Amino acid sequence: MEIPDSLLESRRYLAQPQESVDFGEEKWGVLFINTGGPEEIEDINQYLYSLYSDSYLTSWSLPAIFQKQLARLQAARRAPSLTRRYRAIGGGSPLLRWTRLTAAGVKKELSKQFPQAEVFAGMRYAEPYINEELDAAVDEGCRHVILFPLSPQGMAITTYGSLQQVANWLEDDDSKLTVSLISSWYKRAEFINLLRSRIEDARENLVAENPRIIFVARAFPDMARGKSGRYYKQVAETADLAGEGFDWILAYNQLPGLKRIAEPSLEKTVIALAADSVSEIIIAPISLTTDSLETLFNIDITLRETATAVGIKNFIRTEALNDDPLFTQFLADLIEEKIGAKEPPE
Repeated sequence: MEIPDSLLESRRYLAQPQESVDFGEEKWGVLFINTGGPEEIEDINQYLYSLYSDSYLTSWSLPAIFQKQLARLQAARRAPSLTRRYRAIGGGSPLLRWTRLTAAGVKKELSKQFPQAEVFAGMRYAEPYINEELDAAVDEGCRHVILFPLSPQGMAITTYGSLQQVANWLEDDDSKLTVSLISSWYKRAEFINLLRSRIEDARENLVAENPRIIFVARAFPDMARGKSGRYYKQVAETADLAGEGFDWILAYNQLPGLKRIAEPSLEKTVIALAADSVSEIIIAPISLTTDSLETLFNIDITLRETATAVGIKNFIRTEALNDDPLFTQFLADLIEEKIGAKEPPE
């Protein structure tokens, strides 16, 4: 995971928080960070404006005032299309709901040893924003907050931008709250085993003994600071580990309206497999842990229609980890390792 220098150099960023914070006595919290999405249809325009206002994501290289003007135009242009997509999955994004449920599951685990620990859910492009949740942590009396992006590989640009928001908040805030970070966990055995168990569950519903598996990761546009290279390398490592013994290929999805820089695309991969007489496929997202528009619409609806049209007879997407108790236990373990309460596995 790429971390902004402005965060690493902050006096309130603690690489080893257990050296400065008494986690057994003091109140502390965990801030789960996700990209976010419009919870209601009426939130779509503001969500798109936040998305296209992000200079890390768009790479328009414009002065701030022009970036915001262009963001408003882009938001207005894309809102009708995005509205139709969200209506197709029930009217709004489930990202915040699932992130909060995940956080609640982690809190349940942490409370066994740390009843004073609080959990928060901050979004990059929608309410509640990251800075709002940091304010809430201060109001709750937290001495320290562990930042926990819910992307195994760090999600390149969006995670980098989220951490930059934290750095900006630290610079402007006059409290004494300190922060630390749980970074990439893309090749931890517990995570890989969860992915593989999802694949095994999906295989039970197929005829072929060794169906083709498409691992899916999100693709991003390039950015001037070159923060995407490590992300793609880590995605490939996750696929290598989760795909051991399976017949698999790695493909990429993209945020709407943004130029793709990674190939092959998910849709082209499905079409190519069908042309090669493959009739059963499993779609396994590996850069997202939470159900979102990408899983519920892009894959479950649009890609399924494409697959059916080109002759794929059996099409299954693996279930998102969401608030699976095994997943929340794993996240809680990572937190306890961070604060020195548990030894990481060898």
